[in-house]
Amino acid sequence: MIEAWGSDRASCLSEALYALVEEFAEVPDAATSRLLPLGTDVCGAEDALVSLFEDVIYALDVFSVVPMRFHLTETESGGIAGDMEVVPVDQVVLVGPVPKGVSYHRLSMISYEGGWRCRVLVDI
Repeated sequence: MIEAWGSDRASCLSEALYALVEEFAEVPDAATSRLLPLGTDVCGAEDALVSLFEDVIYALDVFSVVPMRFHLTETESGGIAGDMEVVPVDQVVLVGPVPKGVSYHRLSMISYEGGWRCRVLVDI
């Protein structure tokens, strides 16, 4: 279970993505080898959260890269746009099981006391 919060939706999503990576990898503060687009046109808060998590898991599975930095902003249409700086998986130290998917069980993303708060269960 990952829980995160931020002053706005984009920062909350970024914090959740950082927490996802921290659960399975220690990423060195090195120069990035690649920049991958990251975003979703989905307007529903929970659906956007799942979509971004799935994009990170997909990048890990298909491109064998691990994100080290996220840059997200909200779009005028209500989606999220940005990118992630990534490094090859062989440049990180794996410290836990690699995520395989995202569960909709107990999923939430809500506006909370002037900011945003989210919770997501990751399948390993």
